[in-house]
Amino acid sequence: MVYLAELKRWSRAYNLTGLRSEEEIITKHFIDSLLYLRMIPRDCRDLGDIGSGAGFPGVPLALVRPGLRVTLIEPSRKKCAFLRHLVRALSLENVAVIEGRVEEVEQLFDVVVTRALFTIGDLLKKARNRLREGGFIIVSKGPGFREEVGGLPEGVGIEVEEVRLPGTALKRVLVKVVPGQKNSCKRQ
Repeated sequence: MVYLAELKRWSRAYNLTGLRSEEEIITKHFIDSLLYLRMIPRDCRDLGDIGSGAGFPGVPLALVRPGLRVTLIEPSRKKCAFLRHLVRALSLENVAVIEGRVEEVEQLFDVVVTRALFTIGDLLKKARNRLREGGFIIVSKGPGFREEVGGLPEGVGIEVEEVRLPGTALKRVLVKVVPGQKNSCKRQ
């Protein structure tokens, strides 16, 4: 509830979300962010959230998985100010905020996540060097994901999971991208 209240308060000045109703924010931001857990293994320790914006999906993931170290990577100074405030307000010891672009980050992650910020190919180019050995990327995409997956280079493994956002008719497509693995497209 603190996150929701702060998001609404800061959005008046910084336009952090276009959603206005609490129900929409809870469903389309908080619950939507938790869908990533379907593909994040329990033994995952370090997660990078690229283009975190108002903290989605990274902050909700950090809240429900306190053993997960989450790094929010965001180039916007205003959004980083909000994220730092939020980390303090929620006492999130497992969350760090980096103001910058993913190409400038030196840290390595087990998993990198983003919410449809880049094409899958562009994200792979930007983030693959930020992954530990065996690491992977998870991105939430819309119906056009098939064209993006088809354009990926050889040696990239893909898993696709289509899920319905609980309480709605909206569908989400989670795409797991594993560099250095044969393409084994799974669909559930």
